[in-house]
Amino acid sequence: MEMNIAGAFVYFKLFGVIPITQTTVSSLIVTIILCLACVKLGKRLKKRPDGVQVIVEKMIDMLYNMVEGSMGKHNLHWAPFIGTIFMSSICGTFIGLTGFLRSVTADLSCTLAWSVLVSVIIWRNNIKYNGMKNWLKGFTEPIVIMTPMNIISEIAQPIAMAFRHFGNVAGGGVITTILYMAFSLASGFVMNLIAKSHVAVVIVLGAIGAFVLIRAIRKTHKILQYWLGGVMLALGVFGALQMFGVLSGVPVLAFGIPAVLSCYFDLFSGFVQAYVFTLLTMTYIAGSCPGPETAADDK
Repeated sequence: MEMNIAGAFVYFKLFGVIPITQTTVSSLIVTIILCLACVKLGKRLKKRPDGVQVIVEKMIDMLYNMVEGSMGKHNLHWAPFIGTIFMSSICGTFIGLTGFLRSVTADLSCTLAWSVLVSVIIWRNNIKYNGMKNWLKGFTEPIVIMTPMNIISEIAQPIAMAFRHFGNVAGGGVITTILYMAFSLASGFVMNLIAKSHVAVVIVLGAIGAFVLIRAIRKTHKILQYWLGGVMLALGVFGALQMFGVLSGVPVLAFGIPAVLSCYFDLFSGFVQAYVFTLLTMTYIAGSCPGPETAADDK
């Protein structure tokens, strides 16, 4: 996935004030997709599930079990909110794989909005269960002099959550883009060098590459030999094509490598960051929603 390092592009300003950016459009598309999926999957449910309904019900059971294990049975009503945060994060990250839409989570304004929403929920719960007076009193504990630090801690919590999620997703996109540009420049230099050399060089490269590949297939099956033979064969073939003016400027060395990196930064890392953000959300909200036994002991 390539991304614009300069940030989200502004399409236009609504009423001349509200900027409609790439992130805004991507967020709207993700919201529509999730809403349509919920409506579609919620229709015509069977008492004896089969097919897709089995998978959906299994996923919902996993969600409720995770919420119950992390937040307690008394907080199961938070499961739809937790599921929404997780799916919005996953889909918001994966939508960048389309190539023409920007990852929602690669914009700090999105992850910061989610974090502020979670913090507001936590503050509301603390006030609900402890009262406004006790909530404000908590900022002065254990001693009054710690009040500024306690206030900073409350503000730092949503900022840390937002920057952790945003930084990993945006950083991965930037690294992938920079490496793609570097491999493209290196490819142009190498291919031009091969094209300007003698035709014998192209033939030797292609022949050696084909020999290494055939040997790897027949005997060793080593990944390194597959990779080395494939690169040399590609250099020979594309070098010959560029020598004759066909497919000039094709970034041969950039094939595959950015895609592999994208699998890590966009798929694996995106899933991990969505899970971490969701887990932190559950932990913080659970801390502000004590169980019946804890609340009774406090009173």
